[in-house]
Amino acid sequence: MNLDNVLEKKVRAKKSLVGSIEAKSDSFILVASPSGIKYNIPRSHIEGRIGNEIMLDISYKELKRYKFK
Repeated sequence: MNLDNVLEKKVRAKKSLVGSIEAKSDSFILVASPSGIKYNIPRSHIEGRIGNEIMLDISYKELKRYKFK
């Protein structure tokens, strides 16, 4: 998936809003939640795009393993 121009796009894990994309690399996207928690999520979890939102193939609960420290 082409991720040009995705900075600040909203990200959803299944049905839950995670936050917005702050940065990206060849392998990961860095997503910041409204509460300030950041997640470094592998691009392989990007399922697709619906409108202005990036959809992930994992649940919100599964995100904790990608919490950025």
